[in-house]
Amino acid sequence: MNRTLAGSAILGFLGGLVNVAVTRTLLTHVDSPFFELGRDAAPNAVIIRSIRDTPQLWIGVFALGFVPLFITASTRLLAPTGGFAALLGGVAYVVLTSPFPQGETSASGIFVNGPFYASNYAKSWYAWLSLLLVAGVAEFALRRGYGLRDGRLRHLPDLSLSRSQFWSVTLVMGALVGLGVGLLNPLYYYQSDLSTVLAVLVTAGAATWIALAALLSRGLVTPLALDAYWAQGIVAATVFPPHPSPESHTHPELLFLFLSVAVSLLGLLELAIRSRYRGWDGGSFTGRTDTPE
Repeated sequence: MNRTLAGSAILGFLGGLVNVAVTRTLLTHVDSPFFELGRDAAPNAVIIRSIRDTPQLWIGVFALGFVPLFITASTRLLAPTGGFAALLGGVAYVVLTSPFPQGETSASGIFVNGPFYASNYAKSWYAWLSLLLVAGVAEFALRRGYGLRDGRLRHLPDLSLSRSQFWSVTLVMGALVGLGVGLLNPLYYYQSDLSTVLAVLVTAGAATWIALAALLSRGLVTPLALDAYWAQGIVAATVFPPHPSPESHTHPELLFLFLSVAVSLLGLLELAIRSRYRGWDGGSFTGRTDTPE
């Protein structure tokens, strides 16, 4: 166990270093106006400075690489590391193929125009990490519940989950996604005050909770599929908005409110169809092993 934990920590540490190195390289390569080395710049929450100057941000960037690889190495879940690798590769591609920020002189001074994708990625680490954690929980439920090579999994409980485990997992994951999406502070939101953050936190958290609850309690897959597709799409559109930015703005709280209703209805529809035509009663998700499916 100790060797496994040490090996997992080493792999996670390497993943964190890779994410920090790639993020820093992208920031310097595109000459991002939101990245400055040294201590000459005045304190500014928008500016990303060196690791020594802004350790709190770079610790988050490190965690985004550390946690997925640590989870995969210690549990054999593939989704966290696979999702992180796809995310990092996608970010590198988007940053390197998009126009670089350019300074333009105006009457009020120098105005920097262009997409700030590298900076946005570094500052949104918590939103991406929350989605990767949900992906790990989803993979665990699918592999355990449907017997998809679940014998390879390590240090994970069996299904069905106890009441305390069920509520702990679903509520924590819902809260993490709600916080991760709600704390994003982009210009793409219609407004960025406290009420918007709270509204997004509640609606995004509710949608994630409903989707995971449907999967972990009854093995329903369509709610989580819709939630995963929609949630990552909203985060991606927020962190990497089109350039030039559209005049209209989105209301993420309304999008997640609609999503929470949609996943609920979709879950009920899937349950009705599978129970009526396939005799589905929840299988191992409810502790039964004699299900027809």
